[in-house]
Amino acid sequence: MAISPEKMLAELVGNVAVLKENLAALTERVGEVEKKDPSTSIAGIHEALADIMESIEELRTTEEETGPPPTPNWAKADQEEARRLWKWLTEWCRTTLYPMYAQEHWRPCWYEHPQLRIQLTWLAHFHDWAYEPKAPPTRAAEWHLRWWPQLRDQVLVPELRGCGHKDADRVMLHEIPVGEDETAFEDGGLDDYITEFVARRPTTGV
Repeated sequence: MAISPEKMLAELVGNVAVLKENLAALTERVGEVEKKDPSTSIAGIHEALADIMESIEELRTTEEETGPPPTPNWAKADQEEARRLWKWLTEWCRTTLYPMYAQEHWRPCWYEHPQLRIQLTWLAHFHDWAYEPKAPPTRAAEWHLRWWPQLRDQVLVPELRGCGHKDADRVMLHEIPVGEDETAFEDGGLDDYITEFVARRPTTGV
């Protein structure tokens, strides 16, 4: 299977970041080795390499420890959690995804598509993680080059393809009355939908 240019770019950026972090330490260590007697140079080089490998392992461990927290799970959300999730997801979609990335593909019935809601949840979750104050630039690069294009092409566009203004050649899943904006953020039914959704969830966690 061919490796996508986006994945190659993300991996390259990550590798460069690791090399830059270790370059200063390597330069300093080599300088120390050069000051030693020739008889101790080989031992010094091996020691320097061991230090570099240890530093790389520490970086790898740190990245694993600072990985993203678990993605919110709608299946286990009680009423309070479901209400909070809807507020967070709707705000992110309204202020970030919709105006900056997805307006041309959007449909105002988006919230009535459960699979899309679930997929948008992890997309928003990883977007928040990518833009944490101390996040490395590779996170945002992967979000823009991999996660968003993948969800757009494999989930959002196919899910909303059958929703729009009435067309004699096809049956609309969610028809939008002529005169209303086909790419509006929502059609006026979002609040009622959320209220009904929350009411169906258990009052305590499951």
